Amino acid sequence: MFRKLQISAQKWMRGRYGIFDSLNKTLIIISLISLFMANFIGILGWPVRLIAYALFLFSYYRLFSKKVYLRSNENQKFMLLKMKWQKKFKQQKNKFKQRKEYTYFRCSNPACKQQLRAPKKRGTIKVTCSKCKNVFIKKT
Repeated sequence: MFRKLQISAQKWMRGRYGIFDSLNKTLIIISLISLFMANFIGILGWPVRLIAYALFLFSYYRLFSKKVYLRSNENQKFMLLKMKWQKKFKQQKNKFKQRKEYTYFRCSNPACKQQLRAPKKRGTIKVTCSKCKNVFIKKT
């Protein structure tokens, strides 16, 4: 009985996306957190609850979709966006850790805006931008 059910489910899922990828996991986690928060808001939490259900349904739509190529592309775009955000947060974390040893500033060329760093307590230094080769004087 259970084996027949398993085989029929496998046949039905054949050709479908069927992967809990990073985007699906994120959508489900956000929907569960939203549902949890909506319980504490009370009667005014219906918009949050509605959004949570919509995200949950969208994740299952992606899971059972037969357009595998499109779902894979959606996940790739999400992963690129996620990596971009992670890189930005990691840079901010490193800047915060190194704030006692280095001073951070931007290139004075308006077209460049390259972010540069120099060791602190060196007085006035002559800085050459690594991107546009602009030379300027900064105090550390």
